[in-house]
Amino acid sequence: MIKNLKNLLMFASIVVMYQLNPCNIVLASDVSTNTTKPQTQVVSTQDNSKSQTLQDTSKILASQEESKYISESNSSSSVSESSGNLLPANADNVDNVPVDKNWIIHFNQPIDLSSAKENVKIINKKTNAEVPINISLSNYDSYMTVSTVSAYDPESYYILKIDNNLMGRYNKVLKTALTMNFKTGAKIENIDDISVSINQGDSYKLPDEVTAVMSDGGKVQVGVEWNEKVNTLASPGKYVYQGQVKGYSKEVDLSLTINPSTKDVDSIASTSMWIWELQNQVDAYGGIDNLIAKLKSMGINNVCIKYNEGSSPSGGGTNFRDDFLKYVGYFKEAGFKVGTWGYNHFDDVQGEGNLIIEALNNSDYYVFDAEDAVENKAEQTEEICELIRSQCPNAIIGYTSFPIASYHQNIAYSVFNKYCDFSAPQCYWGEMQWSVNRCLDQMATDYKAYGLDKPIYPIIQTYSINYEDYTAYSKYGYKATGLWSLDDIGQTFVQYINDMGSKFNN
Repeated sequence: MIKNLKNLLMFASIVVMYQLNPCNIVLASDVSTNTTKPQTQVVSTQDNSKSQTLQDTSKILASQEESKYISESNSSSSVSESSGNLLPANADNVDNVPVDKNWIIHFNQPIDLSSAKENVKIINKKTNAEVPINISLSNYDSYMTVSTVSAYDPESYYILKIDNNLMGRYNKVLKTALTMNFKTGAKIENIDDISVSINQGDSYKLPDEVTAVMSDGGKVQVGVEWNEKVNTLASPGKYVYQGQVKGYSKEVDLSLTINPSTKDVDSIASTSMWIWELQNQVDAYGGIDNLIAKLKSMGINNVCIKYNEGSSPSGGGTNFRDDFLKYVGYFKEAGFKVGTWGYNHFDDVQGEGNLIIEALNNSDYYVFDAEDAVENKAEQTEEICELIRSQCPNAIIGYTSFPIASYHQNIAYSVFNKYCDFSAPQCYWGEMQWSVNRCLDQMATDYKAYGLDKPIYPIIQTYSINYEDYTAYSKYGYKATGLWSLDDIGQTFVQYINDMGSKFNN
């Protein structure tokens, strides 16, 4: 029975980990039976009193690079379960303690809360006044948390005291009082609000750190967490973001002004001839020079040429990328705007994204062709658009898809609208067997209803269309029109171009 009582005697020691925030006071709860010197050094004491207190012993201080471990012992013998317990001892000064510090104290047996409230105190050394504190217990009452009702004064000295009358739940007490001196660090006095101005589409992210003015007059960089992410593709205007800094009661405001994009989208806003299989068309017209001459004769100086099929540069036996790179220089020398497009799949976001970035580096603009293959892929659409914008923030990018958005709600029109500079709905009223007016009016109604607010440059058929349909379309006065396609061009279209020109915006 006596031997068992020895192992129940309460003990404590302090461990102050300077590199942690907040620092903890840890009162050891166990004694190793291993005679090998542990990483956290402890020293035993022999209990010969058979009483409810621990005997006074000599003090040993063990210092390490980042922490201090303090204990007392009356023996140099090895620590053992039957003879060893740690004793409390006074700690050296702990510096740069946060003004909102919570101390966590770990005991080797449950503590009585009412006794803790009577015997644990924090004293302001300058005024000798007791600091109002809150005490709570956790982990079966063996962990004590000591916090102040209000923040400590910055750059001030305090003493944490645990009286020797502190009692455990099993009526065991500390014989020797524990004290720890600490000094608080400087507190944040002020953080200036921030103003930033960018152009729409610029690459920008909110800062991870802000400059804080401290109570000692110094300036330090402190971490900040913002209430939301910045969207550089948002409409031009002023946006305010709030940031939270630990230890600072106020919010940090960052005012972001988004100016209109410097991208000259109008530079590509003209009638463009779309081309699917470029090499076939070069062959059909008897060479690249003849093809270019034919386009010029129709008043067309803008071409949009296929570059990729999903994450592949080729498809159906045609290497779209190789054909484009082979002839792009001829178009540029002839004064053409040269765009690229790809039929998108978004199954391999990184692979397809890299191919599109490559296309943008070799052309004046790129157009996503978002049809059945990208249905139910809103997440992948967001990922690939974000990837491309992060690498090509100032590129001119458009998207084309079915004209009646309400019929295709599984396609992420809103995501494309967010990242792209223009939309090119495929207004193939002939294939739809609709009238020109019905197709264009329903397209415009749906786009407005879904908040698709980017400039609209419709794509229309170059085949199987009546002459009068082109006249009806031209009355809508769109700034730019895409022509699908050189591969399928019909005589009625050629006749209209010869008679009325290629602007389609009467």
